[in-house]
Amino acid sequence: MSTVTIYHNPDCGTSRNTLGLIRNAGIEPTVIEYLKSPPSSEVLADLIQRAGLTVRQALREKGTPLLELGLDNATLTDAQLLDAVQEHPILINRPFVVTPIGVRLCRPSEVVLDILPKAQQGPFTKEDGDVVVGSGTYLPPQDMTLPVLDEALLDTPTHGKLSLHSGATHPPRILLLYGSLRERSFSRLLTEEAARILTRLGAETRIFDPHGLPLPDSVTADHPKVAELRALSTWSEGQVWCSPERHGTLTGVFKSQIDWLPLEIGSVRPTQGRTLAVMQVSGGSQSFNAVNALRVLGRWMRMVTIPNQSSVAKAFQEFDEAGRMKPSPYYDRVVDVMEELIKFTLLVRDRSDYLTDRYSERKGVAAEVARLASAAMDQER
Repeated sequence: MSTVTIYHNPDCGTSRNTLGLIRNAGIEPTVIEYLKSPPSSEVLADLIQRAGLTVRQALREKGTPLLELGLDNATLTDAQLLDAVQEHPILINRPFVVTPIGVRLCRPSEVVLDILPKAQQGPFTKEDGDVVVGSGTYLPPQDMTLPVLDEALLDTPTHGKLSLHSGATHPPRILLLYGSLRERSFSRLLTEEAARILTRLGAETRIFDPHGLPLPDSVTADHPKVAELRALSTWSEGQVWCSPERHGTLTGVFKSQIDWLPLEIGSVRPTQGRTLAVMQVSGGSQSFNAVNALRVLGRWMRMVTIPNQSSVAKAFQEFDEAGRMKPSPYYDRVVDVMEELIKFTLLVRDRSDYLTDRYSERKGVAAEVARLASAAMDQER
């Protein structure tokens, strides 16, 4: 039996078009010609309620005796209107369609597309020449099999898998990096202002000082500054990156810090799954070149970069002699960004392992386990 039912009037163009769209999805519905077999008052009342309509909204005036019968009288009850429909089924507006997804009064006929369990399988033109599904419309492939996919290693995300049975209660741990060694570094001043805001929002913050950090690969990774940076990144649950814009991009001072952070240190990934907020300062007019470059870096480092960002133009005008940021829309934006970072960090930090768990990596692990098991069996023979 079909899971789709249409209450159909074959003399109605809208009803015929709706039936055509259902069949164009490869579905042969149960067709009830309601003028011959009208639904009971109880069934009709249920259809109307599930469609989100009132009884009066479900009545048809054109081509019916609605006015002649005085059914436009606002004092009539739903029961009285439904009784009139039993006597005159033509009063039912059409077509009602029932599917596993819901119930709709399909006027216009395209409304049925919202509740069909299958997509359209080809172009469709209504009787009046209106193209509903054109030849250029994307149609899903007919063959939905996935022969290359290893179903045993596929994980289908669910609300249950993302829910927390018990989450961390410690303050969010935020590492802040900046990209200038100048004595009055505006990227450092902006970073310090961000750290103050984060602390006020309940975070534990650490700011890494890039002074003394060697150029990448110029020393071994056990250098004290390199070890400090890597340890802080591993400790963190979220990060703030702030760089001046220099020659249209971020500075070498900042990039060196990221270059010292590998994607993996043994089994530890010091940046993967951490949240990230990006900021920049400019000496001239506002630009977004540095924050855009930072976003690319964040993706490369497998971080969850928040949507908001801060770009402070003419930064030399935005800080007082004590190095504090002056009141301005730029300051307000920094507050916005830090608020958002804390929210995302609280959402992500206890779920980061699951969020960054990849099919391709599970497949690689499974292959390695199979290889080792095979090698062990060979040794026992």
